[in-house]
Amino acid sequence: MDDKSSFPIYRAAVSGMLAMLVGLGIARFGYGPLVPALVGAHWYSAAAAFWLGAINLLGYFIGAAFMRFWRGTLRAKPVIVGLMAATALSLLASALNWGMIWFGFWRLLSGITGGVLMVLMAAAVVGRAPARSKGQVSGITFAGMGVGITLSSLLIPLLVKQGLVFTWAVLGLVAVAATLTVAWLMPDATITASPPKLGEAKMNRAVLLLVTAYAGSALGFVPHMLFLSSFVAIGLQRGVAAGAAVSAWFGVAAALGPVILGRVADRFGFLPTLALGYAVMACAVALPLVNDSTFTLDLSAIGVGAVGLGGVMLAAGAIAGLVPANRLAADWGFATMAYAVMQTLTAAGFSHLFHATDSFLLLFGIGAVAVAGSAALVIGAARRA
Repeated sequence: MDDKSSFPIYRAAVSGMLAMLVGLGIARFGYGPLVPALVGAHWYSAAAAFWLGAINLLGYFIGAAFMRFWRGTLRAKPVIVGLMAATALSLLASALNWGMIWFGFWRLLSGITGGVLMVLMAAAVVGRAPARSKGQVSGITFAGMGVGITLSSLLIPLLVKQGLVFTWAVLGLVAVAATLTVAWLMPDATITASPPKLGEAKMNRAVLLLVTAYAGSALGFVPHMLFLSSFVAIGLQRGVAAGAAVSAWFGVAAALGPVILGRVADRFGFLPTLALGYAVMACAVALPLVNDSTFTLDLSAIGVGAVGLGGVMLAAGAIAGLVPANRLAADWGFATMAYAVMQTLTAAGFSHLFHATDSFLLLFGIGAVAVAGSAALVIGAARRA
């Protein structure tokens, strides 16, 4: 199976999508819509629910950091299936209201498995795909996160009507079904991360620029991920339904963006596509500064959702094309760590800034400038590459 000419493209891509769906789409992004129900059912206070979300982000960082420094050889399929099974178990265990320590442990574990899966799937699927179809495979794989966001925003409000125990159980069973599918479908792959040779220990400058751009894009993604719905519902006084509608557009674009941008990358290259994508995303983040009509805000949500999630796939594919196979897990692990840290700091910083200024538009303005800077850094990386 290591012969790329016989690489089972669609089996690998669908396996990757399901791993991303479980590890990040459900276990990570599915938590946000559940927070009001957790507070309303008096399982946890609002402050406790926030910290439980932060624990998951900490776990994600730990998982990515582990892959950054991991060296060795492993069979990817059993490891990935094991990680997905652990994530499914964490969801099922969350149905038991046994206190903060119990719940916090499983949120931490699901964060760790998500961080490892993010890096491992890039090496096991994207890194092994033939060059002609790398974008297609990457797009399908990373679309799993967007599919998870969409499913979470649509299904969880319906599930919680039957209670939190029922909701967690259904999410866990979906994860079990996805895990069993990957166990049957995913092709075998051997992943090696060896110590760098003399003179290769340092990350090359093109990759360093790319990682900086990728981390910087978090400043443009966070305002829409956390604040756009509230901006519409509260800031513009259009109500909860209008806020939910713009979030739905964001989720749909997040599911479709990686697939579409992957096909574009196959034709024009990962770095040019990423540079153009960040330029488009910068404009999309800035749209609320120009006009607050429903059409404009929906267009803004679509642009940020598509490129924000598609940019993950494009960055992974670009790094895969810039480094030897034995460095991919380490360098993509570093990029994942950098993005996780930047996203967490941005979320905290923007929350404090909003409380201090009561201005949504300031957040969008900062985000737009940051993503424009990311586009410039990607252009610099392309020139060095």
